[in-house]
Amino acid sequence: MNTKQLEYFLTTIRKKSIAAAAREMEVAQPAISQQISNLERSMGLPLLIRDFKGVRPTIAGEIFAEHAQNILSELSRAKTKLSELVDKQKVEIKIGMMPSICNAISLPLIETIAEKFPDISLDISTGPSYSLSGWLEANKIDLALTYEQAFSSEFMVASPLLEEFMYLVVGLDTATDNYKELTKLEKIPFWALSEHKILIPSNKDALGKFIEKYEMDTGVMLKHDNNYTGHIMTGLRQVMMGKGLIILPSAATYHLEDKSLVKCIKIVDPEMRRRVLAITNKNHPPSQYVCTLISAIKNIVKELNRTGVWRGELC
Repeated sequence: MNTKQLEYFLTTIRKKSIAAAAREMEVAQPAISQQISNLERSMGLPLLIRDFKGVRPTIAGEIFAEHAQNILSELSRAKTKLSELVDKQKVEIKIGMMPSICNAISLPLIETIAEKFPDISLDISTGPSYSLSGWLEANKIDLALTYEQAFSSEFMVASPLLEEFMYLVVGLDTATDNYKELTKLEKIPFWALSEHKILIPSNKDALGKFIEKYEMDTGVMLKHDNNYTGHIMTGLRQVMMGKGLIILPSAATYHLEDKSLVKCIKIVDPEMRRRVLAITNKNHPPSQYVCTLISAIKNIVKELNRTGVWRGELC
């Protein structure tokens, strides 16, 4: 016995006809007849009287119909309770972010989700651009916040967030004689960067690709400092210790600027800027929760830009 048999049986009694029940349930008439026959064999006695007038329940059928209706009603209530339980559970969204992006956006995003979207739970991971791309393609994350250099039209769909300005970052407390002149500047032309060794990651990383493109476009080749691991935290430590310079957006450095630990000099002629994207896997369309999250992220980016934490031009 199964619920489908019960539904067929009760509909047939209500409609007083197997043919009418078949039309209402959009099922072939022989299928309903077969299922009711199986149900009768299972019960061990006839449940319906069939004649030229149609069908009507036997005494056993009337008794069974009452219990069948109770079974279906209880099952419906159980499904409703389970649905309510599912609704109360948080939906987990996995986000991958570049470290510089995470530095600016993670805390306000966590606060926004907790305050406005309590049904969403965040799982935030950070990594280099190539790791985020791999995670997204393998569906290990639902959303990636990364740069246009990591974009692949083969499996990605992007929502632009911001074109961030890039800065030459120099330490203040322990600036060497070579760097002290730099700390007096507010802007620096791209060609002047070639006068100094700069901590630059490999072109496997989005930042490395980005800088390489500017080198090719301008014909100005920078001096790459090979003492850089590619990790932003390590690089910033080297900068604050006066052991190097680095190119980064304000999202990665604003907290150090506030404490007067570093000076950020805007790179101009040409102005260095790169586009930040919210990316999903086009082979797995985003859920309504992911779309809600992207909308919240856009609002947060707008506020961070307004307050000068994340400097650039909104997309």
